[in-house]
Amino acid sequence: MDYDKIILDMLNRIVKLEEKVEWLSNNAQANDAELPTGSKKYRFLSDYLHQSNLPRIKLLFTEIEDILKFKLPESATTHRAFWANTTSHSIALSWLSVNYSVVEVNLEEKYIIFERKRDFEKMTIDEQMRMVVAEIVSEYGAHYKISLKELYELLSARFKTNSSSIIPSDYCYNRVNKGVAFEKKPHLFRFLGDGIYECLGEGYLFTGDVENANDSIVVGSWENGAFHKNANWNLLGLK
Repeated sequence: MDYDKIILDMLNRIVKLEEKVEWLSNNAQANDAELPTGSKKYRFLSDYLHQSNLPRIKLLFTEIEDILKFKLPESATTHRAFWANTTSHSIALSWLSVNYSVVEVNLEEKYIIFERKRDFEKMTIDEQMRMVVAEIVSEYGAHYKISLKELYELLSARFKTNSSSIIPSDYCYNRVNKGVAFEKKPHLFRFLGDGIYECLGEGYLFTGDVENANDSIVVGSWENGAFHKNANWNLLGLK
């Protein structure tokens, strides 16, 4: 009987069992975590975001490639879905696992904006609206249309926000409510009528008239992102 062969076979089995136990242990820990860690392939991006610790980070595609030390696939520069905030994508785990999310994808100018997640309970309504619209524009592009009902449901599901606290028309480029400081509010939508809003996002180079919400009187206009009041603004006592 070849005892050396039997002993070697037993040792090999023990090694395999130890590897299996380690694998099961690692996966159990991952399942217990709120989010799995990013893959080793994208670990450099995780490290970069974690070490920066900035609330908002803008990175060109070329800068991300420098950080990762390899070129991004073609889909990264042609499809917004590549940058979706979903745990089913290994690259998304690289930012989700360090508490960041993608809030803007610009395929034309080839950059991404990451934003560190905040304590939602401490966020103002303005901040909640900014985040929700930025994520919609990131996922679906500008001009995505959303109903008032859908917006209420989205904010309620995401932040537990009471619909009575939300006045979407306060955040429109083309509409103003009396008593609201129009120029201090983030502008996010174009009001289309019948409870439908077009998501444009903050900083959109909007061109068009601004109407008083109560009577549809034109009180000002935007030209390529610059806002100008007309005489009706002061006549109606708008802020």
